[in-house]
Amino acid sequence: MTTTAHGADASQDEAGDERHGPPHVQLQVQTPRGLWSMTEPEEAPRRPDYPISTKIQVVIDDARTVFKFVENDSKYTLFLGGEMLAPERTLASYHIAPDALLVLSVQGGNA
Repeated sequence: MTTTAHGADASQDEAGDERHGPPHVQLQVQTPRGLWSMTEPEEAPRRPDYPISTKIQVVIDDARTVFKFVENDSKYTLFLGGEMLAPERTLASYHIAPDALLVLSVQGGNA
């Protein structure tokens, strides 16, 4: 077995895996305007499929883009279960499982 400079198993490429870099996780994000998933809404410009090194703030920003939350005077917070997710932390730091349901809370403004 060979290892790359980052310690990853290089034999993964031999299996024909097209994806390089860190592992990804696909999420579901419930917002006041609807569910964002790999299939919903149909017209979404992007899907919640992220490298596990992605910061929570990126997921919040993307959900805002998908559902056209433009209010900058609102506070946007992401929750997993009852736990508020810190925007500066990564998905990996919370050990978020594939297809986990995150909830976007919007306070203030007119969401």
